[in-house]
This record gives sequence, C-alpha cells and structure tokens, in this order.
Amino acid sequence: MKKLVAWMSVVALTLTMSLSAFALPSPTVSGFVKGIRSAVDATGKSINIVVQTVSEAQNELTTAEKQAIENIKKEATLRQVLGSEWKDGMKLVDIRNVKIDGDASSVKFPVTITFDVPGVKANSNVVLLVFNGETGKWEVVHCKVGNGTVTATFDFLGLVAFVVDADTANNIASTVTSPKTGEPDAPIDAGIAIVAALGGVFLLAMYQYKKGNALSE
Repeated sequence: MKKLVAWMSVVALTLTMSLSAFALPSPTVSGFVKGIRSAVDATGKSINIVVQTVSEAQNELTTAEKQAIENIKKEATLRQVLGSEWKDGMKLVDIRNVKIDGDASSVKFPVTITFDVPGVKANSNVVLLVFNGETGKWEVVHCKVGNGTVTATFDFLGLVAFVVDADTANNIASTVTSPKTGEPDAPIDAGIAIVAALGGVFLLAMYQYKKGNALSE
C-alpha cells in the first residue's frame, strides 16, 4: 500500500508540473485572428485572401518586415504609430500577413476584408495597422467592429497588426484559455480525469486490501 501511495504521489506531481507549463499566452502576436469571413475588391467581386501567421510567413518576409514586427511589439512604438488613436491600456493582440490568393492583377483595390476575431464585440475599441513596404512605416486603418468580426478597407495588403482595448484583449484571451488560470481547458480536463482514475484505483486497492485481511482473520 505504501508503494501504491508513493506511485500515485509521483504521478500527481508530474501531472501538476505538466499543467503549470501551459501559461496564459501573451496578448502580443498570439494568433487570435482565426481567418476571414469575406473579402471583396472595389468592384464588389469576391476575392480569395490568405491570412498567415508570422511564423507561417517567415520565409516570405523581408528584413524590413521582420524588423517592423519586432518594433510594433514595443508599447512606445505602438503609441507613436497610433497617435491620437492611442488609448491607455490598448494592446497588440495579433499580426497577420494578409495577401491575395491567386492572380493579384485581376483584383481592383481598395479591398474590403472581414476578419474572424472571436472575443471582439460591437463596442470594442479596435484599430488596425498595415505595414507599407514602400515607406517602411505602419499606417492606421480604420475599421468597423461587430460581434466576432473586424471589417476594414485596404489600399494595399501586407502585414496587418490588430490592436484592441485592454478589456477586449482579455476577452479574446479567454476564448482560447481557461479564464481563471490561463491554462487551456483540454489539459485541465485531462488532468481531472487522470486524478479521478487514480483515485478509483486507490479505492479499489484499499477495498481488496481490507477484503484480504478480513478473509485471513
């Protein structure tokens, strides 16, 4: 019985250590944008858009774009770029490489894209930034926000940064992590199931142990 209890303690400790490794992701560039709902060009024609994460686009990005990504993560740079759009507590929650899928020459700008962003609400304060490769600067793009959507019109495409108010950032984070601990729900549920199973094994062993003692007496 002592060996069984010791074994269960080791398993429980290991499980606890593995769960604590799932920390709440930083709201900076965490992949909260799930894709697009729709996209049309200036003529109203539907177009195909590719929305890549920074890691997915890594081999396609120029040195200037990679540097721009690192710079915009800094609050001082974000404040400067946003200018009068800046509000205390605003956070960068994602950066995506947005491009046309297919023949770009057949697309007439500006293009209007509706992004799928779970956690955003109609009253959220959201500002988009697009990186201009020609000027080497981030530019503000005004957008329309709905429940779970952000719609903006672009004169060109490229890196797009998503900036939101603090409450919205926390709301977005809670859609993909446990709101209390910051740990994903799946590992927590798995941990509970494992602990429950181990408890069952322990109770069964205790029952068998007592039963054996009773028979011997």
